Amino acid sequence: MPLTFIVAVAALARTWQLSQNEFSRQYYAAGVRSQLESWHNFLFNSFDPAGFVSIDKPPVAIWLQVISAKLLGFSALSILLAQVMAGLAAILLVYILVQKYWGRTAAAVAALSLALSPVNVAVDRSNNTESCLILVLLTAAWFGIRAAETGRLVLLCAAMAAIGVGFNIKMGAALVLAPVLALTFSLARPRAPVTWHLGRQVIAGMVLVIVSLSWAVLFDLAPARDRPYAGSTRHNSMLELALVHNGAARFLAMATPAGSPANSSPAASSETAPAGTVVRQPVMTDDSPVGLLRLFRPRAAAQFAWLLPLALLGLAFAWSDASGPGAARSRRISAAVWTGWLAMYWIVLSFAGGLIHTYYVAVLGPPLAVFSGIAAAGLWSRWQAGKLARMHLPLVIIATAAWQAYLCIARSETIGSDWLSVTWLTSIGIAAICAAGLCFLPQQNGRLPKLFAVVAFGALLVSPILTAASVVLRRPNIAAPIANMTALLAPSDTDRLASRTSRLEAARQKLTGYLTANRETAKFLVAVPNANVAAPLILATGQPVMAMGGYLGDDPILAPADIEQLVSDRQLRFVMLGGYTLAPAKQAAALEPIARWVRTKGRPVDPKLWRLSGASSSTPYRINLGNEWVEVPPPELFDLWRTAN
Repeated sequence: MPLTFIVAVAALARTWQLSQNEFSRQYYAAGVRSQLESWHNFLFNSFDPAGFVSIDKPPVAIWLQVISAKLLGFSALSILLAQVMAGLAAILLVYILVQKYWGRTAAAVAALSLALSPVNVAVDRSNNTESCLILVLLTAAWFGIRAAETGRLVLLCAAMAAIGVGFNIKMGAALVLAPVLALTFSLARPRAPVTWHLGRQVIAGMVLVIVSLSWAVLFDLAPARDRPYAGSTRHNSMLELALVHNGAARFLAMATPAGSPANSSPAASSETAPAGTVVRQPVMTDDSPVGLLRLFRPRAAAQFAWLLPLALLGLAFAWSDASGPGAARSRRISAAVWTGWLAMYWIVLSFAGGLIHTYYVAVLGPPLAVFSGIAAAGLWSRWQAGKLARMHLPLVIIATAAWQAYLCIARSETIGSDWLSVTWLTSIGIAAICAAGLCFLPQQNGRLPKLFAVVAFGALLVSPILTAASVVLRRPNIAAPIANMTALLAPSDTDRLASRTSRLEAARQKLTGYLTANRETAKFLVAVPNANVAAPLILATGQPVMAMGGYLGDDPILAPADIEQLVSDRQLRFVMLGGYTLAPAKQAAALEPIARWVRTKGRPVDPKLWRLSGASSSTPYRINLGNEWVEVPPPELFDLWRTAN
């Protein structure tokens, strides 16, 4: 299968109707626009043009989006193209890594499997950081394999440096691969002296630590007055962000205020719900029970594991082929790295009890794709070898078809009564028929068995293709992108989304028009409770908008005295309270002193001047979080240059 065809398929899946995702996560997109304003904002990964608070992630993935926007002009597509290119580069790198050790057939199947992996398609179409992380991890794996083959310290250090870059993409999520590469390096030379191993591991470990912490230390050493506040921290420290919000909070269950689950949402602006709507607290994170079975459940498995039985057989084939008489040592090294990658991330994601999103399983896409490719190549060679080995091929087709039936049935509400279920039932049936045919076809007839095998493999790709298509042909949850094939049954909501976008744009224009016309000499256009309210205003105007409580609205950045000083210095005139929030209870508790001061000192602005509808403050205000309606305080705008009296 030509590599150009695979790359073309991957590019089509990642770019078709990409504009429907707009800016994806407006929080990151606003940071990109802000960082285009100055080198200072770029260096410190600022969320807003004024450099008030930083994005709560390390900067490398955001920097790539900034570079793309600088080269192509700031737009939604220029931001998303950075992830598309990272995803395509990852597919090419998988092909190269597999082709060298396992052959072209294995490499082609591995690349195609990753190209069609639903969750990898989903994240490559968003501005989340997974695409960049996966590319860097693959680079580290390449250096790590070469280091183990040659024993060269410089290559081991390069592998650890790549993981250090990964730390500056998604912090602790990148470090999971480090022990795999270090252990593989040492096991590849068991006869070397202990001092030889210790010396090289210590030096490589130092490289890992230095590269990983370089930016965080630079950030923390800068005087607080000369840089943004470290977003999503309690003590204004980027090291704290790495250890807590992006560290322990991801893996350990953290206490959250009642009525405010630790969640995330795709929305960046709000709309009120119809009267009488039942209000429920949404859960946007993966709240499935932790344990070894977590990733075998359809919720997660349907994102990345459609070919799981094939991949597990490939894992067995890899070690069988690498351990046989005369097997090349490089194959054992390759098998060790891919096995370690799969095992370590599988364990971490299975037992992580904190803020875990389902799309995090994208990091398992490369090793599963690699083992699927190894299995595909190994099955055909074993078929040709004859005897009992030839039964591997039909048996794994049956096992994979049964596994896919389990995933499809769990995701389908009606079976056989709609085109979608008929399609996947037909594909699974074709695969089963081909498997039965392979059991009885004579070994000497080479063309017909190969045809049956190719048709069966193609049939087994139908379900993952349908699942991937759900994020291409329908607009997914753009903040936490996951694929769901049943979304294809829903009618296209293009008109509804266009109407909603038009309504929100009109509301935003009225608000920003009022603020711009009355801002006078104030540095900040407005101060708002959190970054999700600020982001669309920054994207619309490019002006400094203060997110008083950072991303969730609960960062202890300001006290009432700070607001008073900003008002006295004529840097801030307008403050908005209430409205959209991801964590209502957290935000209310954190900003309550500021809200009390603003209501005491400021004058409310008539809603008719800045909102499309002049609803009273007593009207119930509900926002949509992940298709759930949550009641929050309504947005209120206060003018602090005109006292309440």
